[in-house]
Amino acid sequence: MNTYAEVMRGARLLAAAVVIGTAGAGLSALPVQAADPTVVGFVITREDGTSAREAESLVADVVGDVTGRAAVAPGVTAVSVPDLSRTRASRAADVLEDLDGIAQVDLDTRVSVATDDTYFDDQWSLGDVMAVPAWNLATGAGEVIAVIDTGITAHEDLVGRVLPGADLIDNAVVANDGDGRDSDPLDEGDWVDAADLVNHPAEFEGCGVTASSWHGTHVAGLAAAVPNNAKGIAGIAPDARILPVRALGKCGGTMSDVAAAITWASGGEVPGMPANPNPADVINLSLSSSVTCQPFVQSAIDDAIGRGTTVVAAAGNRSTSIANATPAGCYDLIAVGAVSRSGSRAGYSNYGVAGRDLPIFAPGGTAETLADGLVSTVDTGDTVPAGDTYAPYYGTSMAAPLVSGAVAMLRQARPMSPAAVAEHLRDTADPFPAGSNCTGSCGAGILDVERAVATAPRTPGPVSAVTATSADAAAVVAWEPAADPGSGPVSSYAVEYRQVGGDWITTPDLWGSTLRQKVLSGLANGVTYEARVAARTVFGQGPWVTSPPVTPLGLPGATRIRSVSYPSKTSVRLDLQLPAENLGGLQYRVTRAGRQPAKWQDSAVTTRLRVKRLARGVRHTVEVRVLNDRGAGSAATRQVATPVKPGPVKSLRVRRSASKVKLSWRAPTRTGMALRYRVRVGAGTWRTTREPSAVLRRVPAGPARFFVRTRNEAGLGPVRSIVKRK
Repeated sequence: MNTYAEVMRGARLLAAAVVIGTAGAGLSALPVQAADPTVVGFVITREDGTSAREAESLVADVVGDVTGRAAVAPGVTAVSVPDLSRTRASRAADVLEDLDGIAQVDLDTRVSVATDDTYFDDQWSLGDVMAVPAWNLATGAGEVIAVIDTGITAHEDLVGRVLPGADLIDNAVVANDGDGRDSDPLDEGDWVDAADLVNHPAEFEGCGVTASSWHGTHVAGLAAAVPNNAKGIAGIAPDARILPVRALGKCGGTMSDVAAAITWASGGEVPGMPANPNPADVINLSLSSSVTCQPFVQSAIDDAIGRGTTVVAAAGNRSTSIANATPAGCYDLIAVGAVSRSGSRAGYSNYGVAGRDLPIFAPGGTAETLADGLVSTVDTGDTVPAGDTYAPYYGTSMAAPLVSGAVAMLRQARPMSPAAVAEHLRDTADPFPAGSNCTGSCGAGILDVERAVATAPRTPGPVSAVTATSADAAAVVAWEPAADPGSGPVSSYAVEYRQVGGDWITTPDLWGSTLRQKVLSGLANGVTYEARVAARTVFGQGPWVTSPPVTPLGLPGATRIRSVSYPSKTSVRLDLQLPAENLGGLQYRVTRAGRQPAKWQDSAVTTRLRVKRLARGVRHTVEVRVLNDRGAGSAATRQVATPVKPGPVKSLRVRRSASKVKLSWRAPTRTGMALRYRVRVGAGTWRTTREPSAVLRRVPAGPARFFVRTRNEAGLGPVRSIVKRK
């Protein structure tokens, strides 16, 4: 039977198992086959005077690559060697024992949890994800896996693994237990009969008559069934504990109940519910709805992750993009697709699209058989619980708890954040086998639990080419990425700065920017600083790399000319007030009146600037500015002219109209600074004007001589005259 149904009215969702069988009595057990243990390296008993490092080097000389060493006891060191066959290991041990510095060599072999579970040999999924070798390193002990599903039955293979849970189904009809939300996660059965369809059409629209699936119990068994108890199966994380949270009932459930379950399971507050005393380390969501991720669901997931809970969701079984499924299409959780026993994407499994890879795949099976399905714990009842049994199901619902169990094992072995867990599982995944039908948008590959648990994630290496460029009260720090980003992509950069010799100050990075540049503002001009930069990933921070010293500078302030004096008739001395800054130079230019600006001349920094070779008495514009490494400040400007008596006016002209006369002329070459003109007619009185023209009225008829004389701060200049006869 198929329990994966389209969401009705945008709110209904069901468990993401494609085929669910309830009959398990006829399943046969196969004997567990013994195998030679895998050789992983050597245990070296060292002679006195031989260090652990030297022992590791001797092993490397004999076998080639080694992957590390670990202390066993005083004088005893374990050296790990990859891809070491038993025959090669035995030969190498004989060679090593003959070397000076080595007293004894033993083979280091992998050990596994012994199990006599009835269907253990049928759990091909554990072998495909390398779970059994991983049990030597972690079993999920101390970790809590919340299974948000149909609830749980009291199954013999889950005894001692189940924590007190909760029922978050708000609708009593869907809950099938006579009430709404409560603290009892017991799976009352999710069957639907003909009477349900007639009596409750709103709740069961789109559903057909079905038997109970015991889906939550099946998922819980795959995650953490008790091993080595002569019963049934072993969970992938056999020592983890299950927190059952019921959110699916008859005909599925609602996304609002699932969101509430995510909040409660992760330790958040749900009004009307008691607090969860055992917040989940990982939440398993083997359920799906064919709608895009709604904001309230994303918010519940974000809050759970913020509390430190990793969220795992089945990708869904409609052979479409996860962008069209919830919760798998939400961000920052681990969406899990399903592969067949051959390693190909299961035909029903949802997948990623360009820009939205499906993070990881795990065995989900392809048929309701021991050979191609995933056998786990269920109940014999068609409606209500009737007794324990086992059955193979298949679907992304079955793949998800394998990843949830792997998360529990990884957290036990290497505590890390939810983001780091997700990245590490991707980083250690196995690629899809050659010829498989999953490439491109299928993400990192297939879950490899042993590699995930055994491999230590690497923090990024040092960034390179760190520079610091000065600016006005600021510095711009830039760098190139690390050659070795470590085990995951760089998520942000840490930047700190200080006055040289002072305490480091951290710059805020609220959004996790990966830009390779940072502007440090609010610095003091003229003070020397240094900055340092480190790359960050979800696994930690790389080493600091310090910039060369940098001294922020603004453009220099304005220069002032306080006074002007004239040491000679061809030079001027300027008394300057300079800005109080680190100055690199001083420039001036002298432009003769009426001409294009002259070129800037360089000078030593001084407060008394003498400018020579001026034309005598000719007006000039003098400009002075100072410079630093950033450029020039604003210039001070002053008009100057050496104190020489003015020359005669030029081009004197006269125009007469009756008794009105207009005189005009051009200024002399030598003007000085305060040029004036004196004008008179004949022996009349002198009149003074600043303009190069004058109008005289009531001039007597007949010939007349007109006089113009210049005057400045140095005295009177020559007289120029003109006669007008009529």
